[in-house]
Amino acid sequence: MTMFIQTVTGALPVESVRIADAHAHVWIDPPSGVTPEARIDLHDYKRIYQEVVQFANAGGTLLVDCQPGGAGRDTRMLRRLSNDTGVRITAVTGVHIRKYYPVASWQWRANVDEAAQYFIDELMYGTRESLDISAEPIRAAVIKIGYEGVIEGQTQMLMEAAAVAAHQTGAAILFHTEQGRNAEALIPFYERHGIAPNRLYMCHVDKRPDIGLHRELAQAGVLLGYDTFGRPKYDPENGVWKLIPALAEAGLTHAIAVGQDFAFPSMWRSYDGEPGLTFLQSSIVPRLRAIGLNDDVIQQMTARNIAERLALTPR
Repeated sequence: MTMFIQTVTGALPVESVRIADAHAHVWIDPPSGVTPEARIDLHDYKRIYQEVVQFANAGGTLLVDCQPGGAGRDTRMLRRLSNDTGVRITAVTGVHIRKYYPVASWQWRANVDEAAQYFIDELMYGTRESLDISAEPIRAAVIKIGYEGVIEGQTQMLMEAAAVAAHQTGAAILFHTEQGRNAEALIPFYERHGIAPNRLYMCHVDKRPDIGLHRELAQAGVLLGYDTFGRPKYDPENGVWKLIPALAEAGLTHAIAVGQDFAFPSMWRSYDGEPGLTFLQSSIVPRLRAIGLNDDVIQQMTARNIAERLALTPR
């Protein structure tokens, strides 16, 4: 049976994904009221278009955009970029961590039912900002939860809402983990709510390079988002580049998704920064090959794993 990913321009067969950035930020236009220290402005269409074209020319086929509604997402711009460049892009519903929202944002007052219905509606019918466009509304592909390592208060409520929505839609749940902090608590929490580990995608966990922990999470069925390759502040040489060989030796490459997490303009060449979106093709892939991984394993880590996890499961 062919599996499909929901992108901003429609369904995409999993097997057509050749190389993907499994944790991307393609467009961020923060609402007023976000504090200056938390504000990220990534919304110059011409610059973003130029860089996404370069990604496409280097063989890139999919960008997994990870900015949720209310925190700077605009799926209308994601669709425009996808149509103009040929690169397929997915959108997330859900919530980021609180600092990326205005103080009075509704997400931080919603109960479980209200938040779950919002997630379900965006997955099944269309993102809020796309409902009034003349073209077909743009559906999200996955639920994001900003998780700082503590399951309590409104964060717990939103996590419960994500479980409800995942049950009803078959969508996976993607987590912003704060440097992997207490990531291991997510599995028992979601198992209690009927969500299997193989529907969980934990991002930024390579910032916590505990090889034993990563083996346990991978063996449980979690997809591990490794995305510090081009971010020197997180010491990738002693982090992600030690994790990958260890998990490969244990036969666990099926549990790794390679991303870049280039949210800041200073990381984009079109904004006169570095290393740029094509760092995936120009540096990460060759290094994976240099450490002894064959092309099938590399394709698994840079395309197939994330594509299969994003595909909706039957309900």
